[in-house]
Amino acid sequence: MNFQQPLLLYGLLALCIPVIIHLFSFRRTKTVYFSNSKFLQQVKDSKSARQRLKHLLVMASRLLFLFFMVMAFAQPFIPSKELESQQSLVYIYLDNSLSMSNEVANNLSAFDLSIQRAERIIKLYPRETRFKFLTNDFSTPLRMFRTQDEILDLLTEVGHSGVNRSFSDVWNRLNAQTSSAKADWYFISDFQKSTFAEIQTFTGDSTQNYFIVPLIFNNTANVFIDSVYLKNPFLVANDQNSIVIRMQNTGDQAVKDLVVSLTIKDKQIANAGIDLPASGSGVTTINLNFPLEGNNPAKLSFQEFPVSFDNEFYFNLNLSQRVSVLEIKSDHEPTSVAKVYANTMLFDFKSYHINNLDYTSVGQADLVVINSVNQLPSSLIDRLEALTKSGGHLLIIPGTSPNLSDIQRLTPFANVEMNHDTSWVSLEPPAFRHPFFKDIFEDQGIQLISMPKVKPSLKWNAQRGSNFLVAKNGIPYLSSDYRGQIYLFSTSLSPEFTSFPQHAVFVPVMYKIAALSKAFDKKLYFTTDQQVIRLTLDSLDGSELFTMTNGDEEIIPAQRTLGNELYLEMPSDVIRPGFYYLSTPLGRLEIIPYNNNRSESLLDQYSEMELAGMLNSSYISILDGDRFNQYTEKILQAHSGLPLWKYAVIMALIFLLVEVLLIRILK
Repeated sequence: MNFQQPLLLYGLLALCIPVIIHLFSFRRTKTVYFSNSKFLQQVKDSKSARQRLKHLLVMASRLLFLFFMVMAFAQPFIPSKELESQQSLVYIYLDNSLSMSNEVANNLSAFDLSIQRAERIIKLYPRETRFKFLTNDFSTPLRMFRTQDEILDLLTEVGHSGVNRSFSDVWNRLNAQTSSAKADWYFISDFQKSTFAEIQTFTGDSTQNYFIVPLIFNNTANVFIDSVYLKNPFLVANDQNSIVIRMQNTGDQAVKDLVVSLTIKDKQIANAGIDLPASGSGVTTINLNFPLEGNNPAKLSFQEFPVSFDNEFYFNLNLSQRVSVLEIKSDHEPTSVAKVYANTMLFDFKSYHINNLDYTSVGQADLVVINSVNQLPSSLIDRLEALTKSGGHLLIIPGTSPNLSDIQRLTPFANVEMNHDTSWVSLEPPAFRHPFFKDIFEDQGIQLISMPKVKPSLKWNAQRGSNFLVAKNGIPYLSSDYRGQIYLFSTSLSPEFTSFPQHAVFVPVMYKIAALSKAFDKKLYFTTDQQVIRLTLDSLDGSELFTMTNGDEEIIPAQRTLGNELYLEMPSDVIRPGFYYLSTPLGRLEIIPYNNNRSESLLDQYSEMELAGMLNSSYISILDGDRFNQYTEKILQAHSGLPLWKYAVIMALIFLLVEVLLIRILK
């Protein structure tokens, strides 16, 4: 026999009260005057025996009344076999990802229902049961078991998390902290196919009991922004560019005229409309035809219900990214290359004479310009070859008497030779359909402008590359290899060979070469589940301490620097969608936008039948809505077993009645 309220058994100490009353109240003597003393002894004996019997019966009835009343409040029961087999160790995983905000019933989200079911599971077990509890934050310590009251307190603090976990992440986290003792395991989740696909291979341990508690959505249709990128990754102030927005519709109904709003620096700038087919995707663009400066925190938003956690998308339009350009020249005077790359907000430009070159700077540049150098040292050629192999870019502007073997070694073009026709010739208008000139010119009116004249010094066969500018006599003037890494002009940029540096086409062409040479690794946004992010910053000295804040909290992430790259280890359990501002005491400021992982927006789930088919084991139970209720009712009945408190109340009333009868009838 067990008790549901065993602490109330201390009430049995009240049984001392009738005994004390019997010992002290019924032993008081009373003097009786009697005329004939010969009958006195006989009457005394008779009265004393009957009074003693009456007092003992009254005391016994009172003791039994108090005994059964205490037992009734302690709620005795005979436990069933199911309760005897229940485990004393319990592991609970509760999915608190943002997808759990979807509704499973009218005005009831999957997250709210998961809290209710977790609380009900916890209360199913006896108070001596020990629990381990895990959410997607992975912030709950699993080193020690917790009591029922402690785990219920933890449950009240659980909120939505921007981090989504795969099933293997959850299982490895829980399994790493388990003991060999038999336990009950509960997995409460929406079981999205995009994040929990690994559950298909789950086998578990046959010595354990596993309970899968799926929460099935009313509707899995959702519209979300899949990705955002710039049409031209080289973002220049007051230059033509566009934001490309790719959206996805997972519902079986088409979405018409969905309005997407763009907000920059808390000001709504523009809107764009988009139609999305059923179970399909679409693309819309927003033109950036307004001034931008430095960092520009931007947000895209739209209205879509009932799933609204992914209706906003954060990113940053950063103009502070500079292209590292290194010029190697044969003249000490400033060149046209130095003038075109003089904008320090866009370019980190360095210029060296061939005789004073710092060779270590070659590998650090995005673009190396060989400007009118006739003879290149063999060691420099080796450095330039290593640069192009590692992804760097090279622009060769030949001198007046170039060494053809050097050019042939550095470029992939065939038959590089001197052009003996030194007559002036005009350039053909640019091919507007060529990707190189995309987004440079507004229209084809440039064809009406007279093009510069040149006297080509070199000619070659560009079959393994692409010609951007060609003279009217068919000789290439500017070509690149097929990778777009190595560029070659056919003549020097000095006035005696070309008027190209004075022409309006010169600046956009040189800007485009620089833009294409930059490794644009500064992302527009990051996702909340990225544990390590990499930022490329200028002039890092390794001693700066970076802090992050979003207005509500401040974070100092683990950090290390490598050259101009900053690596931050992010506490993914506390990162939320929005803007985080990265700063140092010296005033450096960067904006890091965060969004949820897009897989969280794919709401397609494993059904109860699919889960049952994948997890067909005797020690794995699928507790959907009806089965969960049946299971909990079964455990509740097992807890109550055969209740005896009613019988205790009846016995207490019987002995109370006996006491009354003894006092009233036995005079």
